[in-house]
Amino acid sequence: MLSARLIVLLFVGSVSSYKMNPSTNVPPMGWMSWEIFRCDIDCSTDPTNCISENLYKAQTDAMATGGFLAAGYNSIHMDDCWMQTQRTPNGTLVADPKRFPSGMQALGDYMHARGVLFALYTAESTTTCAGYPASKGYESVDANTFAAWGVDYLKVDGCGDNDYYPTGYPKMGAALRATGREIVYSCSWPAYLGDNETQKPWGQIIGSGCNLWRNWLDIQCNSDSLFGIINHWGDYGAFMQTIAAPNGTYGGHFNDPDQLLIGNTCITDDEARTQMAIWSIIAAPLIMGNDMRNVSATSKAILFNKEAIAVNQDPLGRQGLRLGPQNTTEVWYRQLANGDVAVGLLNKDGQPSPKPCTTWNVTQNGYLQACGGGSGNLLCFNGWTLETAQNQCCANSFCAGFSFDVTYGSGCLKANTDCGYVKDSSYVGYNKPGFVPPSGGPSANITVAFNSIGLSGSVKVRDIWAQADVGVFTGSFTAVNVPWHGTAFYRFTPKA
Repeated sequence: MLSARLIVLLFVGSVSSYKMNPSTNVPPMGWMSWEIFRCDIDCSTDPTNCISENLYKAQTDAMATGGFLAAGYNSIHMDDCWMQTQRTPNGTLVADPKRFPSGMQALGDYMHARGVLFALYTAESTTTCAGYPASKGYESVDANTFAAWGVDYLKVDGCGDNDYYPTGYPKMGAALRATGREIVYSCSWPAYLGDNETQKPWGQIIGSGCNLWRNWLDIQCNSDSLFGIINHWGDYGAFMQTIAAPNGTYGGHFNDPDQLLIGNTCITDDEARTQMAIWSIIAAPLIMGNDMRNVSATSKAILFNKEAIAVNQDPLGRQGLRLGPQNTTEVWYRQLANGDVAVGLLNKDGQPSPKPCTTWNVTQNGYLQACGGGSGNLLCFNGWTLETAQNQCCANSFCAGFSFDVTYGSGCLKANTDCGYVKDSSYVGYNKPGFVPPSGGPSANITVAFNSIGLSGSVKVRDIWAQADVGVFTGSFTAVNVPWHGTAFYRFTPKA
């Protein structure tokens, strides 16, 4: 476990009249544009959804008036593609003047006036992942620019040479600290270092001043991506709990599994409850990736559930764990500050058995595109052999096919191949003949023994989804008929 002496939190004083709470004892809550709006910059044909000040003002208004701010979601996170394609002659970043005619400071003021925090994006590379100017070599200049604009939270992506990150991320952390403004520092460094969380340089990452960090793959808008991330957090949870260090000198640090899909139609309501429950148990940031203007009442009920949010925001700040290895049904639990234990009983039911892949439909010089753009990809890869890509898709019942770049071994597994042919001589497409996506699965009864989660004697059980007491039990508790891909969510209180 890392010593508390290694935990260096970015903690600076504000020099503006606008005040924010710099503590990260609890995970941040808010909204981010990337999952749904990506890098749509065509404001002539898509004026309400393109990356522009109009979009961010609309989402700010929806947050302030649609119940999100009252529930605790209090930050608007602008992701990639806000910049002009070139720095100014004096070397500073500037927003695209056509899409952001009022400028970034005015946009930040608009958010602050409505009680919303202003979160921005850059990268420790020459360009961002979408090809816009980034902060490599400009850390001090950019930090001062962001502070002058009133930025409260900065997500710093990778997108470049991994060898620069041990230099760049500490430089940005120091530069932010030197501005004198309280800016929460979110680092994507670990996400570019592979799967094995135990092998990442956590002493350097925390020493760079990162308040929180993206650990692993970007979430895509489908259940396969969601459950892949849940499996990763379960597999590495015991180690990741130690680096989250909730009792740091100035607050905690948090592992970030990426955005909430809740509010989109790409997952079911039961899967949405699963994400809310697991993200709350693992003390993850609750950063929504939806369109707040168009969130259903059912999704709002999940996002606004006060008892689920109370688990996520529990002041102990301790990341919860999966009990035991991956299984078709799983117990997840988190110790809370008052001695209660939050428990999620997850019915994964595995995957429907995949059909053998005896043949593939092959498209040369291009591939069949998934509907939904990036959200139609189950996962994207690099450095794979063709055999690996075929085996991964074949073993996944939700994979309709994949694109494959024979030079770099890169491509994406696709949830469908229904949105037309993309001509690209670098790629070959491989598709399952007659693919039909699986749907549904059986419900399950799931039991948790109290002694397995540190409880004994009589325990009061409260249903977080129903926000109602279930009863008092001794020894164990069984949730009945947990739906496929759903999670029963409870708060267990030991009786004196």
